[in-house]
Amino acid sequence: MLAEIIGPVYLIMGLSLLLYAKQWQKLISDFAKNHFLMMVNMFVALIVGLIIINIYNVWAWNLYVVITITGWGALLKGVFYFLAPSSWITSVLKSKMYSSGGWFYFWGALLTVFGVLLGYNAYF
Repeated sequence: MLAEIIGPVYLIMGLSLLLYAKQWQKLISDFAKNHFLMMVNMFVALIVGLIIINIYNVWAWNLYVVITITGWGALLKGVFYFLAPSSWITSVLKSKMYSSGGWFYFWGALLTVFGVLLGYNAYF
């Protein structure tokens, strides 16, 4: 069931990162100026992460481990945002990895592949 949700979300997010990398860079740049704009996003990440790991927390060596990693990643991202000092968050958002387009293309390609695989396995 979670693959039916996460697969299409990853596919759409991956394609968005690939097609609109410059806009995503600008968004991260705006967040670096005022990271409190991310408050709602990180609250949602915290909740979604907790929901996913409570529904599916299986560390089996198959494609569906992506769901478990997604849940833990979302949870840790939310925890980091709420507990890390403001200077850490700002330094992460201003780091070179976000200023180069390669980062967005890499994650866009990876999310697209995982989205296709999860979606295919969930629906077909």
